[in-house]
Amino acid sequence: MKHLTLPLILLIGSLVTAEVPEGPLYLNITFPPPSDTVDADYVRLSGNTLPSAVLKINNRQISLFPQGSFATRTALLEGKNRIIVTAQKGDERIQDTLSIYRPQKPKSLHPVPTQLEEVYIEPAEDVWLRNGDHLSVQCKGSPGGEARFSIERFGKNFPMIEMPMDQTNGIAGIYVGVVKLANAPDDRPLEIDFELTGLDKEKKRLAAPGKLHILADHLPLIGMTAAPTFIYGTAKGYVPISRIPDSVKMHIIGRENRRFKIDLLNRSGYIDARDMKILPFGTPLPRATISAPVIQQDKNWLHLIMAISDRLPFRTNVTFNPLVVELDIWGARQASHWITYPNAAVDLEQLTFEQCDDHIFRTRVQLNQERSWGYKVHYKDGAVHLSIRRRPQIHSTNPVGNLVFAIDPGHGGEETGATSPLGVLEKDINRIWADKLITLLSQNGATVFFTRQEDETVSLAERVRRAEEENAHFFISLHNNGTTASGNPLSAQGTSVYFTLQQNKDLNWAIYPHMLKIGLAPYGRIYNSYFVTNATGFLVALVEGGFLTHPTEELNLANDEFIQKMADAVYAGIVDFLKANAE
Repeated sequence: MKHLTLPLILLIGSLVTAEVPEGPLYLNITFPPPSDTVDADYVRLSGNTLPSAVLKINNRQISLFPQGSFATRTALLEGKNRIIVTAQKGDERIQDTLSIYRPQKPKSLHPVPTQLEEVYIEPAEDVWLRNGDHLSVQCKGSPGGEARFSIERFGKNFPMIEMPMDQTNGIAGIYVGVVKLANAPDDRPLEIDFELTGLDKEKKRLAAPGKLHILADHLPLIGMTAAPTFIYGTAKGYVPISRIPDSVKMHIIGRENRRFKIDLLNRSGYIDARDMKILPFGTPLPRATISAPVIQQDKNWLHLIMAISDRLPFRTNVTFNPLVVELDIWGARQASHWITYPNAAVDLEQLTFEQCDDHIFRTRVQLNQERSWGYKVHYKDGAVHLSIRRRPQIHSTNPVGNLVFAIDPGHGGEETGATSPLGVLEKDINRIWADKLITLLSQNGATVFFTRQEDETVSLAERVRRAEEENAHFFISLHNNGTTASGNPLSAQGTSVYFTLQQNKDLNWAIYPHMLKIGLAPYGRIYNSYFVTNATGFLVALVEGGFLTHPTEELNLANDEFIQKMADAVYAGIVDFLKANAE
């Protein structure tokens, strides 16, 4: 195992205990950039200067922390804001000027004269729908008028209503409408036009930027995933239904917000359009026959291998006590019942099949263990493989021994992460923290590896792929936090852990109290949905050590001894979790 010892930014680490030498006056603004756009009431400012200097922002004196760092906020007006930062010591004076633009807040128009604005228009981009679907539209204009919309070659003067201001963030004149499509032409995109008649009886017209595409009922549109991706529950947001591999075929039934809407037979889902390629018209609907499984078992995994005639979308559902994994495959029909069980004993407690309806096939697997240690689904050689990780052997005297850990230093390369007032980069702290954790694990017999080596840019998907390739039992992602561009850097502080899948909750819960014991404030144990926390093939912990944007916490996070304490804390939490699950 290659270990990397970074220079550790120990210039910063030494500042924790050593007096900062006096020298020429300087001013270093680490956030924001000299020119930026911030759509908020405030902008965060941080940086550093000589501790003995007087620092002012727009003539307001700002307190310096012992190492000369500063962190504050200043109010923003709409439009261009000129922020002057000065550092002065005696006759020496340095000035820097920031230009921060704050977009104007949307405002209600005057009732007269009648106007229609090119904002808040829906559809803002092209939408794909089928006859029988509902098209929802929206526009913004003078309040109190009568709004209608028309669809080229389909219909005119469909009514719209003005939304109450308590549903539009206090903006008057937001009009919405909806129509059910029937017999709309599908030969070319259709323009959508709005007309508003105001209180002064004037009429204003405006075309929506997005056009309407009608998908032909007689020619199903089939797509295939071009890369591993997620099926989402909505056209907006990050709430995955399932993670699926490449080359999976799906029936596309719409498009909105840069996502394709797909038919999952008993429901619909959405996939980012960039992850899907359109197949030629005439491609059959995604349907397949599936056989009963061949059952295999090795040291780490129980495998169920089911021959299937095409790659179809799927989802899994997992419950504990006992461990039950359900695999639903949309578009599959069972073709055989023949199962030959292995001669040797396997962890399989119960195996059942169900044709939920004409085109949804469910495999239900119950193992003789209480919790999930990971599972994965993939296609290979004309079969779908459902692999469930067997409970590993955990020794009470050396719990991490013989286990495989993927240690993931967050960010790297071009992705620097948060920046502290003293200029410490999160990616560097994460990497040092990871190196110390790997040393602890390897010294106690674990097999360990980094998801990124040195200072390189590695995608989240590639990090997960590397961990799966190494057959990792655990994926430990190490980060340090930073508040937003408008957040208060003096109040946002503390450590936190994150999980998405239920199988990862106990691991994160075990780590969190050890992070608090080393003196970090509690930020929280948080359920959220991130790319790596949705990985299923191993147990995942995502740990945020603290806030680099907080001037006090940054001194801890840039101190070698404290980083070692953070590594000790994560290691202790892992050990606690393993001991709780030992034989």
